[in-house]
Amino acid sequence: MLTIDTNIWAYYFDSDCPEHKSVVGPIERALKSEQIAVNTIIVMELAHFLVKCLGPPIGGEKLDHFLRFPLIITDFNYQHALSAIEMLKKYSHLGIGGRDATLLAMMDVAGEKRIMTHDEALKKVDWLKPIDPVRLA
Repeated sequence: MLTIDTNIWAYYFDSDCPEHKSVVGPIERALKSEQIAVNTIIVMELAHFLVKCLGPPIGGEKLDHFLRFPLIITDFNYQHALSAIEMLKKYSHLGIGGRDATLLAMMDVAGEKRIMTHDEALKKVDWLKPIDPVRLA
């Protein structure tokens, strides 16, 4: 299983982003060969980005496309919030904020360590195995 962070999805769907070309291939390969995990926070964060940056019609179409991908989407509930708060307390000194803490909590529960991200704070978490397609390009 592979977690893909919101910033990578944003680059994928916004062809005007300079990072777009760097992420298309890795995401499309991952979609064909991996189980991709996200949580409902990522879904909402991506929805916000797409609608705000691309406008409701285009952003909505791209979000519909995203939601048709074969994703494992974890709901964010009270227990996840408590776990995320613990992750926030443990890793805030690295620059981890509330939304990233929800990813760490989800990944910890699932026993997943691999994350595709361009986020420098997430790359500092000692137990993660970050994959940055932008850096690799």
